[in-house]
Amino acid sequence: MVDRLKKTRCRAKNNFEKDAADVKKVSPFQKISYIITAMLKLLIYVFACIPHFAVMMFARILFPFVYRAAKKRKWGLRAGKIIPKVFKDRGRQWYEQVLRQNTLHLLKFAGEMLKARFASDRSIYRKCYIKEGGEYLQKMMKGGTGFTILTCHLGNWEWSAAYIALLYDCILYAPVFVESSKGNEVLNWAREKHRIELLKTGRDSKVSLRTLFRMIELVKKGKVVYLVADQAALGGDYRGTLFGTDLRFFGGPFIVGQKTHTPFLPMYNLRDEKNRIALYFERPFYLNGDDLDQDISKVTDFFERNIGVHPEQYLWSQDRW
Repeated sequence: MVDRLKKTRCRAKNNFEKDAADVKKVSPFQKISYIITAMLKLLIYVFACIPHFAVMMFARILFPFVYRAAKKRKWGLRAGKIIPKVFKDRGRQWYEQVLRQNTLHLLKFAGEMLKARFASDRSIYRKCYIKEGGEYLQKMMKGGTGFTILTCHLGNWEWSAAYIALLYDCILYAPVFVESSKGNEVLNWAREKHRIELLKTGRDSKVSLRTLFRMIELVKKGKVVYLVADQAALGGDYRGTLFGTDLRFFGGPFIVGQKTHTPFLPMYNLRDEKNRIALYFERPFYLNGDDLDQDISKVTDFFERNIGVHPEQYLWSQDRW
């Protein structure tokens, strides 16, 4: 017994000395990253304990300060610069109104993201609902074949995904861009749960290619992929016009469509006047690759039509225009 205690004490001492040596090897930058990670996770745990209405109230309290920064284009807030570039024929009063609404929406969205991981199923059911096109989703869910839900950075796409997965008791597979930053890792950690399985993509072409093959495999097996496809592409030859600007588009939807010949269900969501998330589904379409220009137009027309009507609820952080 004594020998066993001595061995345990010796092993613990050796492990402690090894951990101490590992800590010494960590660079100051890595230490700062670890601290930021811990603070962000702590913030998420704190927000999990705050009632939803209080989070929305906190967003309104912060609004005047963040809106002032957005107007001056500080803190990395780009909407004040990008919106006039996209909607060139609108007046100053319209720009200011959209920027005000967009700033408040983003603050509410940030609070909802911080609460997402530990949100109860009941709170998700109460927060989200299907406003239009529910018959399209129901028909495809009961069809038994795989398909892709195609959406963009409008409204709150993360809570919408959780709601769909809970509503139909299924797993949604969502490709997500992963950068080598602790902050990004924490945000992806907050997105997980509620039957959402993240498929990692990134600047490494091998990682993205594996995820693309995985998406094709999942759809062929009858699974549902949830694809936010309006992000800027890092490469590829898929180009189209959006708001009058020629852009390179993420090729995932078109490759999946060509390889699987399965339908795409266009979906967007909006925050309503009661601060709930309303889901809108449109008629499904195919991206078979018979006419690539036409396939790209199907996607860009869907994005431009809905973003153009609701610019105040779009995520304008990427200067694609």
